[in-house]
Amino acid sequence: MDILKTRAVALKDYKFLEQDKIVIFYTQDFGIFKVVAKGARRIKSRFAVAVQFPSYIDILVYRRKSLNSGILSDCRIRHLFPGIRKNIFRFAYASYLAEILLSSLKEGQVNKALFSLLLRALFTLEQGKKEDFGIVSSFFKLKLFHLVGYTPQLKRCVECGKNRDYFNSFYFAPAKGGILCEECGKKDIQAIGTSRTAVLAMDYLLYNGKITAPTVPGGRGVEKQINSLLDAYFLFHIDGEKGSSWSLIKHLEKLK
Repeated sequence: MDILKTRAVALKDYKFLEQDKIVIFYTQDFGIFKVVAKGARRIKSRFAVAVQFPSYIDILVYRRKSLNSGILSDCRIRHLFPGIRKNIFRFAYASYLAEILLSSLKEGQVNKALFSLLLRALFTLEQGKKEDFGIVSSFFKLKLFHLVGYTPQLKRCVECGKNRDYFNSFYFAPAKGGILCEECGKKDIQAIGTSRTAVLAMDYLLYNGKITAPTVPGGRGVEKQINSLLDAYFLFHIDGEKGSSWSLIKHLEKLK
C-alpha cells in the first residue's frame, strides 16, 4: 500500500454501502482521484462536510500500488466555499466548471496549472458578482482548452492562414479548431458567424486576462457570443453533450 498526501478539491460523490461515500477529487499531484470515505454519510463523521463539493482540503489516502483510487485516511479542511454552497447561482456555475473538468481529463492526468486555475475560478465565483459568472466560465474554458492541448486558433484563418487583421468578417469553426476568414467561412456550412470584437476578446482572455477581473469589451452581447462559441467548441472536441448544471444555469437565468 502507498500512502499519498496532496491538496484536493471535491468534485463529486456517490453513496456507497450503508454509511460510506465514493468521492471524486481533483488533486494537485495525482489528477482525478477516486477514494472511499468510510462513514462519510454519518452526520457526525469527520468526513461528512469535508468531502462535499466544492471543498478544498488536504487529503491522506491509502492506495494500492498502481491504482488511481484508495481509501481516505485523514483530511484537513482549507476552505469549504460557504458562499458557493449557500447561493444557487454560484453553486450552479461551480458545478458547471466541475463537469467540464471531469469531461476533459482522464484519471491520473496531472496538471498543476489546471488545479490552480480551478481554485482561482472557485474563489472568484464565491466572491464575485453574478453578472460576471458567465465570463468567468468562458475564461475557465479557454484556459482549460489551452492546458489540455485544444487551444483554438484565434490569430489567423485555420484554413488558408490569412492574418485576422485583414479579415472583412469573422467565422468560427469548432470542427477545424479556430477562426475562418470570410472566403473560407462561406465555404464551411458548419462555421459560425461572429464578430471581430468577440474574437479579440477571446484572444485577450486566453493570453492576457486574469480570472480575478474577467472583463471583455462589448459587454453582455459579446459575452454571450463567446460563451456560445466555446460551448460549440467544447461539445465538438471534448464532450458530445452538456451536463445537467448547464440546464440549471439556463433555467435560473430565465427565472431571473
